[in-house]
Amino acid sequence: MIGPMLRILVIGLVLLVAAMFATKRIGVPLPQPENATVFPAALALPEFELTTTDGQAFGRESFSDRYSLVFFGFTNCPDICPLTLAALAEAFEELESAGAELPEVVFVSVDPNRDTPAQIASYLGAFDTRFHGLRGDRARLDPLLRALGVTVMTHASADGGSYSMTHNGTIYVVGPEAGVIATLADSLGAAEIATDFRRIRALHQRGSTATSRT
Repeated sequence: MIGPMLRILVIGLVLLVAAMFATKRIGVPLPQPENATVFPAALALPEFELTTTDGQAFGRESFSDRYSLVFFGFTNCPDICPLTLAALAEAFEELESAGAELPEVVFVSVDPNRDTPAQIASYLGAFDTRFHGLRGDRARLDPLLRALGVTVMTHASADGGSYSMTHNGTIYVVGPEAGVIATLADSLGAAEIATDFRRIRALHQRGSTATSRT
């Protein structure tokens, strides 16, 4: 009787210790993003239909199964857009050098009257040829702009022959379920973007794993 009982006690002790270690690993706090705003629950994107620079349809489902960094702008932008895209390109290189999973960088034009597909592709190619560009008329853009609170304003010149635009420079982090899980300010540098993206993804993946177990 002693032999079987001893084996049961040993097996029980091993299982208890394994469970304690597993719980400890799961409960280890992950580093928090330092500059991002992380949403407690993902903001689901609305249905929309835009077009890529190579003529393919791009909608809500196109964000599925990947992490994306989404930025709104226009190719004639004098400051925010080139500075943000340059920082994103450098962050992309940092993530790649570290062997990290790369997000999809998506640039959405808010100036469809002037931004042709070829112009957007050429513009993005100056930063990184792997960046994706989207465009669509305002009727197709508006559902996405409203859902994310993106404000776009057109400013005509005094002679009425040209115009400029203003827009917010927020970078939206979209998760694999096609919902916004965090935002990054356009003023961040490449290292800050890369670090915070990795932390946002780690937190989201842990949350998704915990949810799937319940």
